[in-house]
Amino acid sequence: MPRRSAPHEPAKRGYHHGNARNALLTAAAGLLEKLGAASLSLRQVAERAGLSRQAPYNHFKNKEALLAELAREGYERLAASLAASRDAQGRNSLERAAESYIRRAQEAPALFRLMFSRELVDLARFPAAAQAGAAAFEALKDIVATCAPADRVADLALAAWSLVHGYATLCIEVALEPADRRAERARLFARILRAAAATSDAHH
Repeated sequence: MPRRSAPHEPAKRGYHHGNARNALLTAAAGLLEKLGAASLSLRQVAERAGLSRQAPYNHFKNKEALLAELAREGYERLAASLAASRDAQGRNSLERAAESYIRRAQEAPALFRLMFSRELVDLARFPAAAQAGAAAFEALKDIVATCAPADRVADLALAAWSLVHGYATLCIEVALEPADRRAERARLFARILRAAAATSDAHH
C-alpha cells in the first residue's frame, strides 16, 4: 500500500524549481509582517509554503540570504512606484512620490525596517540587493530633477529622502500620525523641496 502522510505533516505541493523559490519568498514576506525579521525562521517559511524543511536551503544559503532577497524585492517595488510617480510635466511628481514612499512604509512596516537596517542583513554582502537600493535612489533623483537645477539634484534628492524617510519611520515606530495624514504631509514635503530648489536656483 502507498504510504500516507502522517496527520501532522503538511501536504507538500508540487512546485517547479522557480515556482518553489517564489513560493518561499511569498511565504517569507507574509511571515515577515506577522512575526518580524528576528523571529522568522526558514522552517516556518517552508511550512507556510507547503514545502519540505530542506526546500529553503535549495534556494538560499541561510536566513540572511532570504532576508536580503526580500529587501531586494522591496527596493525594486519602491523604485517602480517612484518611477510611476513621475509625470511628463513634473507638476505633482514630488507629492505622489512622497505619498507612495510613506504608504509603502505604513503598509509593510517589517519589510521597511528590513530594507533600512543592518541588524539582520548587511546589504553590502549582497550586491544585488545593494544595487536595487541604489536604483531606488536614482529613481528618486529623477523625480527631484523635475524641479531642481541639475547641479543640485543629488543634494536635494538626499534631503528629500531624509525628510520623507524620517517621517515614515516615525509613523511606523512611534505612531506619530495616522495614515490619513499621509497625503497632506506629502504635499508639505513637496513644498519644502520646491522651495529649497528655488532658493538653490536663485543663488546660481
